[in-house]
Amino acid sequence: MIKRRGVIAGAAGWTIVGASSVRAQAWPSQQVRIVVPYIPGGATDTAGRVVAEKLGELLGQQVIVENKGGGNTIIGMEAVAKAKPDGYTLLLGSTTLATNAALGLKQPFDPLKDFQPISTIADIPDMIAVNKDLPIKNFKDFVAWVNAQPDKVRFACSGIGNQPHLWGELFRSRNNLKMEVVGYKGSADAIRDVMGGHVPIVCDVVLPTGTHVSGGRLTGICVATAERSALCPDVPTVVELGMPDLVSAVFYGIVGPIGIPRPVVDKLNALCLEIVKDQGVKKKFAELGFVTTGSTPDGYLDKLKFETDRWTKVVKENNIKVEG
Repeated sequence: MIKRRGVIAGAAGWTIVGASSVRAQAWPSQQVRIVVPYIPGGATDTAGRVVAEKLGELLGQQVIVENKGGGNTIIGMEAVAKAKPDGYTLLLGSTTLATNAALGLKQPFDPLKDFQPISTIADIPDMIAVNKDLPIKNFKDFVAWVNAQPDKVRFACSGIGNQPHLWGELFRSRNNLKMEVVGYKGSADAIRDVMGGHVPIVCDVVLPTGTHVSGGRLTGICVATAERSALCPDVPTVVELGMPDLVSAVFYGIVGPIGIPRPVVDKLNALCLEIVKDQGVKKKFAELGFVTTGSTPDGYLDKLKFETDRWTKVVKENNIKVEG
């Protein structure tokens, strides 16, 4: 009797594994869609379309991009979190998978438990620049100038609570600087006021900030990378300046709802790694200011955990609050 039960249990187990394997072999048997949690037209939307185009080429079928902007990306993320976990509905996940949780925003899902990470795709690094007419030519000048001011120095960012703002607070704290943030509705407005002399410093990402530095309209102080940016190669990295703990970027990756069969996850991961290694994709991403990355699913999850912990600490230490 015991042996018979063992045979039955073994057969049942084989059936489950076998069914999973069959599903993986059949994938994709229908159209794949990538949800981009932003409105059409921006750099993130463009990046999502670059990924979708190449994925479609590799699969031999069109991959749909569906824009679901709003709610600080929560609307688009919720749609994917609640989708059927079959590998046909994916999300171009962004840094908000970590920062929304760090900010304590109410979300109808758990970013670390309700999504299956597939692979990181690309980073767009943070950087700091200043008005070109200030007596600042390098990082040493920058620190001296900020500390010499009688009152707190203001720094502009593209939005309170976004990743460049949080990195700016981390940078300020790391260097014991007296600075306070001024939030704008986007990078263009923040950069315009810094170039116009209304605010001395901008903390943003390398595109568009780096192009203004290379064009002589801003003075670059540092980029939050290990290697220099191709957009502003004369600007030193935080690693060169002895601050490897400040390496940071707005990052993107592909995730799906939790529960996707592991063989399908592995297939998707292999496809993502092929995408980020493609020279045409690298070129298109570089034009957007991105650096392609790529990771294992577990590596992406580790990154999300690290970034969530990192920004949660920054939010608490600086008492940062946003509505939502």
